[in-house]
Amino acid sequence: MSNLYLLAILPPKELAEQIHEIRLECSEKFSVQKALKPPVHITLYRIFRTKDTFEKQLIRLLHQGTRNLPSFEQTLENFDAFNMQVVFIRALKNEGIINLHRGISAVFKKYQIDPQEIKSNSAFQPHITIAYRDVLPDIFPAIWREYKDRKFK
Repeated sequence: MSNLYLLAILPPKELAEQIHEIRLECSEKFSVQKALKPPVHITLYRIFRTKDTFEKQLIRLLHQGTRNLPSFEQTLENFDAFNMQVVFIRALKNEGIINLHRGISAVFKKYQIDPQEIKSNSAFQPHITIAYRDVLPDIFPAIWREYKDRKFK
């Protein structure tokens, strides 16, 4: 049997609640719900599927590949968008999150955990999603007008 896995940073509870309120506001105002399903998070590695019997080994390998990385503070700042479908809060790139992402990607590549691993580290754009997947092309401009100049820190 296989399960879906997501490697992500979960913000502190109070911050996650604040961001979830923004997601709810967007959902109610623009009738988009998909972003409400997962917890508030910064994705470090895309969702992937692997055998559930591999989970303990995966955790061990990821720990080995990232344990020497120093802790870091992650700054979130304002809103951005891509693909005329996704609105998000920017997680500013810093050495800490870049190295964590690289460490995780290196483990996946070295142990061939994800055969679909083709993304480069330069494509990594850390963020917290506010709206995606069910944002229709005719709705996106209105959502973007709502958030493009809004400040968040």
